Amino acid sequence: MKLTDYTDYSLRVMLYLALRRDGLATIQEISGAYGISKNHLMKVVQRLGELRWVDTIRGRNGGLRLADASLGLSVGEVVRQTENDFALVGCFPDEHGERRACVIEPHCRLKHALAAAREAFLAELDRHTIGELAQPQAELSGLLGLAPLTFVSPSRAKKPASRVVSGEH
Repeated sequence: MKLTDYTDYSLRVMLYLALRRDGLATIQEISGAYGISKNHLMKVVQRLGELRWVDTIRGRNGGLRLADASLGLSVGEVVRQTENDFALVGCFPDEHGERRACVIEPHCRLKHALAAAREAFLAELDRHTIGELAQPQAELSGLLGLAPLTFVSPSRAKKPASRVVSGEH
């Protein structure tokens, strides 16, 4: 089964925002981090906002953040809400409820095997949450250009301009 780019980008946006829990992110930042189209992300973010999985804050200092409950969302739920067609073969109803007729349908076992495989696929995705995808947090943050700041000990904080970035001293 192949997921659409729309679903892929939805999961990527949610992962990015899960890693960026300390502040707001912009579509431009997410687009740059993944190297994907800003225009595609705008559509994705609009839908994620409609689902209330992402908070969208308008205005000059606005941006995006993951809604509090979204860390517990299953990957399967995200896939179900962002994919529009789970009809693996023509005899399965599509998103409009239409299907193609097949001469062997009355005695076909293939459709049952494919339906079971689809359900197993989604059941496996249901076992994983957005919060779990955001692990290992430090490594993923670094790969996306979100290197976290390291807390400075009080003795080092007395030095002027002693903001220490992870990996630098």
